[in-house]
Amino acid sequence: MKEININEWARKEQYHFFKDFMDPIMGATSNIECTQLFLSSKEKNESFFIHYMHKALMAINKISEFKLRIVNDKVVQYPVINGTTTVFKENKTFAFCYFQYHENFKDFYQETEKALLIAKNSKQLEDKPIMDLIHVSVIPWRSFTCIKHPRTEGNTDSIPKIVFGKVFKNANNYYMPVSVEAHHALVDGYHVCDFFNQFEKLMTKP
Repeated sequence: MKEININEWARKEQYHFFKDFMDPIMGATSNIECTQLFLSSKEKNESFFIHYMHKALMAINKISEFKLRIVNDKVVQYPVINGTTTVFKENKTFAFCYFQYHENFKDFYQETEKALLIAKNSKQLEDKPIMDLIHVSVIPWRSFTCIKHPRTEGNTDSIPKIVFGKVFKNANNYYMPVSVEAHHALVDGYHVCDFFNQFEKLMTKP
């Protein structure tokens, strides 16, 4: 990772303006058109989650603002952002699952599939104190228009959070609600929309 020189940073004013807010988290929700990837993953009998998670991390890693974190009152940028997600268990609790981003989809699919299985059978929550990732949750039982996350005390919780909802059909197309929350000292609405647009474009490439 590399440290950002805040005094020479284009976001210097925005960073100082938002960083000490009691609640500096901004967010938005958008319905992402996912017809092609949704249908092709079902036809192949493959995990739609792993397919779209790979596309999400691909989009995240193309946007430098989503690779920024606040660590010990410094702004740092990680070279690669990996993933973590909640995994629903048979007893209706959940575990955390961690997996590496690989540009090669076959490698990503195999590793993530194994990680999901391990997490599903785990008896521990295993919350790891690492920053080079995106916090992901999945709510497959219902579509939604907004969502709110619990936050740790203080204003330095700078890991973006993404929630994927239940796929729904409208006319001949399928859509999935996606919520993004991020620290406003690091990320603006423009960058969130950039993620939505890039992610949706990638969803047309199964």
